[in-house]
Amino acid sequence: MIYADSSFICSCYVADVHSEKARAYLVKNEPRLPLVFLHWPELAKAVSAASPDASRDWEAICNDVQAGQKLYAAALDAERTGKRAAGLMRNFYSRWKKLRSLDVMHVAAAVESGGKAFLSFDSGSYQRVLAATQKLDVWPPLSDEEKLRLK
Repeated sequence: MIYADSSFICSCYVADVHSEKARAYLVKNEPRLPLVFLHWPELAKAVSAASPDASRDWEAICNDVQAGQKLYAAALDAERTGKRAAGLMRNFYSRWKKLRSLDVMHVAAAVESGGKAFLSFDSGSYQRVLAATQKLDVWPPLSDEEKLRLK
């Protein structure tokens, strides 16, 4: 299963610097991406902040979730996900002070839902690096700078 964080999903719907790469990934791999409770508030904010036609783009996301082909509403045990995220935060925060709670929650959600790959453009938060520590195949691949954070 492939898990995409909100930055990747938003880039699929709202034109930004990553949109071309995100859309090419979707065309090449044809993944069916889960949307969990964590995505909704982040996507609402990102679309509202970045889209010149936020209503249209939000409707496209909702329609795709309802259709269940590109995106689908995925059930996730919030308690287990939260506990896993707490463990990850306790283990890694002292090392990476830039870790944000919601980013750690996305990594925990990917693991809890059986994810094998983690799609994200959020390189500044250590989220992608954290995903790599959990044996998730991170796409786009980690940069040299991100790889150094693993040491």
